[in-house]
Amino acid sequence: MGSIFYSVFNGITNPIVPLDFSKCTAKTALTGAVGADPDAPALNASCFTVPLLAPGALNGAIPPGDAFETNFTSRQRNIFRQSWQRRADISIVKLTQLTERVTVKYSFDVYNLTNTPSFDIPIDNVTQNFFFSPNPVINQPATPTACDSTNRGFYSCPNGVGQVTKTIGSPRQIQMSLSLQF
Repeated sequence: MGSIFYSVFNGITNPIVPLDFSKCTAKTALTGAVGADPDAPALNASCFTVPLLAPGALNGAIPPGDAFETNFTSRQRNIFRQSWQRRADISIVKLTQLTERVTVKYSFDVYNLTNTPSFDIPIDNVTQNFFFSPNPVINQPATPTACDSTNRGFYSCPNGVGQVTKTIGSPRQIQMSLSLQF
């Protein structure tokens, strides 16, 4: 939460920003990209916004002239899904009877047989106050004026939203075992 009256010491350095339903729906915010390429995010950053509160909002709880206060959002939980996780595991077991009471068991196991990666969900938290200015300035715009070095807004453009940076599960693993059962 930002405020010209109370400062923002670590207030909004890593928020979960809501989808701006006046610009996009959950379906149109998806770019169709999959994988861990930072240059091809899975979500369109321009579809997200900082939920600012107007001065005098919340029955006067927001002081006049304070345009930097932020709010929580609703209708936003679990609206994005990543593609399904796909993997195949296989085991081959051979039992060899040595005597009436002794058996040798050989097992060959392959996990993630096709070595197919499964990607984690896209990042939905971003750095909004990128250079961490703890004190907004009166008459400084709260929202970004541009998404480059000429930005004069207190909050930065969403950066990093929609990127996929992690995988789920493990790569192919092969193991063999031999046991003596008696």
